[in-house]
Amino acid sequence: MPDREAESRHDALVDQDQRRDLLRRAEDEVRRASREHGWDSAQARAERQRQLGLERSTAAELGLPYAQRVDLEVRWDAGTPMPVLLSGLRTFVAFYLSVHDLQVDGTNLRATDPQADHGIGIVEFKRATSVKIGSPNDEVLRGHPLWGSGLEFYSAHEVENSPWITELMEVDRAHERFDESQWTGRRHFILTFHDETLECVAKWTITRIAPGATMPGVLTRLSAEAL
Repeated sequence: MPDREAESRHDALVDQDQRRDLLRRAEDEVRRASREHGWDSAQARAERQRQLGLERSTAAELGLPYAQRVDLEVRWDAGTPMPVLLSGLRTFVAFYLSVHDLQVDGTNLRATDPQADHGIGIVEFKRATSVKIGSPNDEVLRGHPLWGSGLEFYSAHEVENSPWITELMEVDRAHERFDESQWTGRRHFILTFHDETLECVAKWTITRIAPGATMPGVLTRLSAEAL
């Protein structure tokens, strides 16, 4: 078993070769725990979280981009979140909440019909600069450039050292009145869903939920707000 203390200690910057070696050994530990205790066991989850922490800390030391998980205070359904993006003067994404977050008479809702009353979660991206939604889905998320650098399934993240923000800022330099200070505080968010991934550069987010609402009803209200 690798020396855990040596792996977790970062008194000096690691180089790329050291980082690859550390991450390879952490991945081996995840496989070992999964094989011995089961993929969804407490031991395997703990090893996976240790691996994610190592991915992020070593990327930070090298100044590389990495995805840090953020708490938006909602969890979307892993199977059929069906996110819908609306972007105009304001930018929203609406999705079905995880059924495990909804309590009815003290028991979990078990509905699997995407039209059932899961409740709707809404994230608004404030002062959005750019937004995109589409590939990859959860089957090919491992192909995302930030896989192996903190990116997780069915989660919200903020990207540190974001190359996308740098790219957008460089494009903006073409403006004769370009002001770099306007880019202070811009944040790169990634939300990973079942069938798509959403990425947005914005200042901050606001989250709300609409329990008992229907998706068509929510979208009608948001469309009026976005225009």
